[in-house]
Amino acid sequence: MITTRQIEIPKTENLTSSYIETELSKMDIEPLRWAIVDVLSDRYILSVSFELF
Repeated sequence: MITTRQIEIPKTENLTSSYIETELSKMDIEPLRWAIVDVLSDRYILSVSFELF
């Protein structure tokens, strides 16, 4: 089943897609798609779609 959730990751000075995908990987998430939906002072809020196993 595919789900979409909002995920928070720490903010970084050097934002790259690799950084985001590495942070998601640490949470055992293999994203089908992701988008930054909000930027807070210390973190990014992502909308992430991924398959639940």
